Amino acid sequence: MKLVIFDLDQTLVDFIAVHDEATSRLFQKFFGIKARLTELDFAGKSLPQIFAELARLKRISEADFKRHEEELPRSYDRIFLELMPADGTGNILPGVKEILEALGQTDYIVALYTGDSPAVVAGVFAATGLGRYFKLCFYGTEASSRAEMVRMAMEKAGQLAGRQFRNKDVVIIGDSVRDVEVARQFNALSIAVATGFHTSEELARRRADFLFRSLADYQAVLKAIGQDGR
Repeated sequence: MKLVIFDLDQTLVDFIAVHDEATSRLFQKFFGIKARLTELDFAGKSLPQIFAELARLKRISEADFKRHEEELPRSYDRIFLELMPADGTGNILPGVKEILEALGQTDYIVALYTGDSPAVVAGVFAATGLGRYFKLCFYGTEASSRAEMVRMAMEKAGQLAGRQFRNKDVVIIGDSVRDVEVARQFNALSIAVATGFHTSEELARRRADFLFRSLADYQAVLKAIGQDGR
Protein backbone atom coordinates (compact mmCIF):
# COMPACT_ATOMS: atom_id res chain seq x y z
CA MET A 1 0.00 0.00 0.00
CA LYS A 2 1.33 3.42 -0.95
CA LEU A 3 0.44 7.08 -0.76
CA VAL A 4 0.79 8.56 -4.25
CA ILE A 5 0.85 12.36 -4.36
CA PHE A 6 0.45 14.13 -7.71
CA ASP A 7 1.11 17.73 -8.61
CA LEU A 8 -1.60 19.23 -10.84
CA ASP A 9 -0.47 21.93 -13.29
CA GLN A 10 1.70 20.62 -16.13
CA THR A 11 1.86 17.21 -14.46
CA LEU A 12 -1.73 16.07 -14.94
CA VAL A 13 -3.22 18.94 -16.95
CA ASP A 14 -2.05 21.96 -18.91
CA PHE A 15 -4.08 25.09 -18.26
CA ILE A 16 -1.05 27.38 -18.10
CA ALA A 17 -2.48 29.60 -20.86
CA VAL A 18 -5.53 30.17 -18.64
CA HIS A 19 -3.36 30.85 -15.60
CA ASP A 20 -1.22 33.24 -17.64
CA GLU A 21 -4.20 35.25 -18.87
CA ALA A 22 -5.81 35.26 -15.41
CA THR A 23 -2.59 36.62 -13.91
CA SER A 24 -2.41 39.31 -16.57
CA ARG A 25 -5.97 40.46 -15.92
CA LEU A 26 -5.44 40.36 -12.15
CA PHE A 27 -2.40 42.62 -12.19
CA GLN A 28 -4.01 44.98 -14.67
CA LYS A 29 -7.08 45.24 -12.44
CA PHE A 30 -5.30 45.89 -9.15
CA PHE A 31 -2.03 47.54 -10.17
CA GLY A 32 -2.62 48.84 -13.69
CA ILE A 33 0.44 47.09 -15.12
CA LYS A 34 1.24 44.35 -17.60
CA ALA A 35 2.40 41.17 -15.90
CA ARG A 36 2.24 37.51 -16.81
CA LEU A 37 2.70 34.28 -14.90
CA THR A 38 5.20 33.06 -17.49
CA GLU A 39 7.61 35.87 -16.66
CA LEU A 40 8.53 33.85 -13.55
CA ASP A 41 9.81 30.39 -12.67
CA PHE A 42 6.36 29.51 -11.34
CA ALA A 43 6.69 25.72 -11.26
CA GLY A 44 5.99 24.18 -7.88
CA LYS A 45 5.05 27.49 -6.26
CA SER A 46 1.80 28.56 -4.66
CA LEU A 47 -0.41 31.34 -5.98
CA PRO A 48 0.43 33.63 -3.02
CA GLN A 49 4.16 33.08 -3.68
CA ILE A 50 3.70 33.81 -7.37
CA PHE A 51 1.76 37.02 -6.74
CA ALA A 52 4.41 38.29 -4.30
CA GLU A 53 7.31 37.43 -6.62
CA LEU A 54 5.64 38.99 -9.63
CA ALA A 55 4.90 42.15 -7.65
CA ARG A 56 8.58 42.44 -6.73
CA LEU A 57 9.61 41.82 -10.34
CA LYS A 58 7.30 44.60 -11.50
CA ARG A 59 8.54 46.94 -8.76
CA ILE A 60 5.15 47.28 -7.12
CA SER A 61 5.65 48.89 -3.73
CA GLU A 62 5.30 46.64 -0.72
CA ALA A 63 2.64 48.95 0.70
CA ASP A 64 0.59 48.77 -2.49
CA PHE A 65 0.89 44.99 -2.65
CA LYS A 66 -0.03 44.54 1.02
CA ARG A 67 -3.11 46.70 0.51
CA HIS A 68 -4.50 44.17 -1.97
CA GLU A 69 -2.82 40.96 -0.78
CA GLU A 70 -5.87 39.35 0.82
CA GLU A 71 -8.17 40.15 -2.08
CA LEU A 72 -5.86 38.91 -4.85
CA PRO A 73 -6.56 35.15 -4.44
CA ARG A 74 -10.33 35.62 -4.35
CA SER A 75 -10.29 37.81 -7.43
CA TYR A 76 -7.95 35.41 -9.18
CA ASP A 77 -10.38 32.55 -8.57
CA ARG A 78 -13.20 34.50 -10.22
CA ILE A 79 -11.11 35.47 -13.24
CA PHE A 80 -9.68 31.97 -13.70
CA LEU A 81 -13.11 30.34 -13.57
CA GLU A 82 -14.49 32.84 -16.10
CA LEU A 83 -11.68 31.91 -18.50
CA MET A 84 -11.86 28.13 -18.00
CA PRO A 85 -13.34 26.14 -20.88
CA ALA A 86 -16.42 24.11 -20.02
CA ASP A 87 -14.78 21.02 -21.50
CA GLY A 88 -11.16 20.70 -20.43
CA THR A 89 -10.67 17.04 -21.30
CA GLY A 90 -8.35 18.06 -24.13
CA ASN A 91 -6.07 19.68 -21.54
CA ILE A 92 -5.43 16.38 -19.74
CA LEU A 93 -1.87 15.30 -20.48
CA PRO A 94 -1.11 11.97 -22.20
CA GLY A 95 -1.12 8.90 -19.97
CA VAL A 96 -2.78 10.61 -17.03
CA LYS A 97 -6.20 8.99 -17.20
CA GLU A 98 -4.68 5.55 -17.72
CA ILE A 99 -2.44 5.97 -14.67
CA LEU A 100 -5.25 7.24 -12.48
CA GLU A 101 -7.62 4.53 -13.65
CA ALA A 102 -5.03 1.85 -12.86
CA LEU A 103 -4.27 3.30 -9.43
CA GLY A 104 -7.99 3.33 -8.73
CA GLN A 105 -7.95 -0.45 -8.97
CA THR A 106 -5.36 -0.73 -6.18
CA ASP A 107 -5.44 -0.04 -2.45
CA TYR A 108 -3.14 2.96 -2.93
CA ILE A 109 -4.29 6.31 -1.56
CA VAL A 110 -4.10 8.89 -4.36
CA ALA A 111 -3.68 12.52 -3.29
CA LEU A 112 -3.26 15.87 -5.01
CA TYR A 113 -1.02 18.71 -3.87
CA THR A 114 -0.94 21.96 -5.75
CA GLY A 115 -0.10 25.63 -5.46
CA ASP A 116 -3.63 26.42 -6.63
CA SER A 117 -6.65 27.30 -4.52
CA PRO A 118 -9.64 25.01 -3.82
CA ALA A 119 -11.77 27.03 -6.25
CA VAL A 120 -9.27 26.70 -9.08
CA VAL A 121 -8.91 22.96 -8.48
CA ALA A 122 -12.69 22.56 -8.37
CA GLY A 123 -12.89 24.34 -11.73
CA VAL A 124 -10.23 22.08 -13.23
CA PHE A 125 -11.93 18.98 -11.85
CA ALA A 126 -15.31 20.09 -13.20
CA ALA A 127 -13.86 20.64 -16.67
CA THR A 128 -11.79 17.45 -16.78
CA GLY A 129 -13.61 14.92 -14.61
CA LEU A 130 -10.38 14.07 -12.76
CA GLY A 131 -11.67 14.80 -9.28
CA ARG A 132 -13.11 11.33 -8.77
CA TYR A 133 -9.64 9.80 -8.67
CA PHE A 134 -8.41 11.70 -5.59
CA LYS A 135 -9.15 10.82 -1.98
CA LEU A 136 -7.21 13.82 -0.62
CA CYS A 137 -6.40 17.30 -1.91
CA PHE A 138 -4.05 19.93 -0.46
CA TYR A 139 -3.78 23.51 -1.64
CA GLY A 140 -1.07 26.16 -1.79
CA THR A 141 -3.47 28.82 -0.55
CA GLU A 142 -3.99 26.81 2.65
CA ALA A 143 -0.44 25.62 3.38
CA SER A 144 2.81 27.49 3.81
CA SER A 145 4.92 25.11 1.71
CA ARG A 146 4.99 21.92 -0.34
CA ALA A 147 6.58 20.17 2.61
CA GLU A 148 3.63 21.10 4.81
CA MET A 149 1.24 19.68 2.22
CA VAL A 150 3.19 16.41 2.14
CA ARG A 151 3.12 16.21 5.94
CA MET A 152 -0.62 16.80 5.90
CA ALA A 153 -1.08 14.15 3.22
CA MET A 154 0.93 11.59 5.21
CA GLU A 155 -1.09 12.31 8.34
CA LYS A 156 -4.50 12.18 6.63
CA ALA A 157 -3.62 9.07 4.63
CA GLY A 158 -2.43 7.41 7.82
CA GLN A 159 -5.76 8.11 9.45
CA LEU A 160 -7.64 6.67 6.46
CA ALA A 161 -5.51 3.53 6.23
CA GLY A 162 -4.88 2.94 9.91
CA ARG A 163 -1.13 2.75 9.28
CA GLN A 164 1.79 5.10 8.77
CA PHE A 165 3.18 6.05 5.38
CA ARG A 166 6.91 6.70 5.47
CA ASN A 167 9.91 6.78 3.14
CA LYS A 168 9.33 4.95 -0.18
CA ASP A 169 5.73 4.17 0.76
CA VAL A 170 5.18 7.81 -0.24
CA VAL A 171 5.46 8.62 -3.96
CA ILE A 172 5.61 12.22 -5.21
CA ILE A 173 5.00 12.86 -8.91
CA GLY A 174 5.56 16.32 -10.37
CA ASP A 175 7.05 18.41 -13.14
CA SER A 176 9.26 20.74 -11.10
CA VAL A 177 12.58 20.54 -9.30
CA ARG A 178 10.67 21.53 -6.17
CA ASP A 179 8.71 18.28 -6.31
CA VAL A 180 11.97 16.32 -6.40
CA GLU A 181 13.42 18.39 -3.55
CA VAL A 182 10.40 17.92 -1.29
CA ALA A 183 10.43 14.19 -1.97
CA ARG A 184 14.04 14.08 -0.80
CA GLN A 185 13.08 15.83 2.44
CA PHE A 186 10.82 12.88 3.29
CA ASN A 187 12.96 10.17 1.67
CA ALA A 188 9.95 9.61 -0.56
CA LEU A 189 10.05 8.03 -4.01
CA SER A 190 10.31 10.85 -6.55
CA ILE A 191 9.00 10.62 -10.10
CA ALA A 192 9.77 13.66 -12.22
CA VAL A 193 8.05 14.37 -15.52
CA ALA A 194 9.43 16.93 -17.98
CA THR A 195 6.10 18.30 -19.18
CA GLY A 196 6.44 21.65 -17.44
CA PHE A 197 8.64 24.70 -17.01
CA HIS A 198 11.70 22.75 -15.86
CA THR A 199 13.68 20.81 -18.45
CA SER A 200 14.73 17.17 -18.37
CA GLU A 201 18.29 18.34 -17.71
CA GLU A 202 17.27 20.44 -14.72
CA LEU A 203 15.22 17.59 -13.28
CA ALA A 204 18.02 15.09 -13.88
CA ARG A 205 20.45 17.26 -11.91
CA ARG A 206 18.14 16.92 -8.88
CA ARG A 207 18.51 13.11 -9.14
CA ALA A 208 14.88 12.05 -9.09
CA ASP A 209 14.40 8.31 -8.59
CA PHE A 210 12.67 8.19 -11.97
CA LEU A 211 12.52 10.72 -14.79
CA PHE A 212 10.09 10.62 -17.71
CA ARG A 213 9.71 13.03 -20.61
CA SER A 214 5.95 12.61 -20.20
CA LEU A 215 3.48 10.24 -18.59
CA ALA A 216 2.48 8.84 -21.98
CA ASP A 217 4.27 5.53 -21.30
CA TYR A 218 1.87 4.95 -18.46
CA GLN A 219 2.82 1.32 -17.94
CA ALA A 220 6.43 2.33 -17.24
CA VAL A 221 5.20 5.04 -14.86
CA LEU A 222 2.98 2.57 -13.03
CA LYS A 223 5.92 0.19 -12.69
CA ALA A 224 8.03 3.02 -11.24
CA ILE A 225 5.30 3.88 -8.72
CA GLY A 226 5.48 0.33 -7.44
CA GLN A 227 9.23 0.42 -6.93
CA ASP A 228 11.17 1.24 -3.74
CA GLY A 229 13.57 3.61 -5.53
CA ARG A 230 16.68 1.55 -4.81
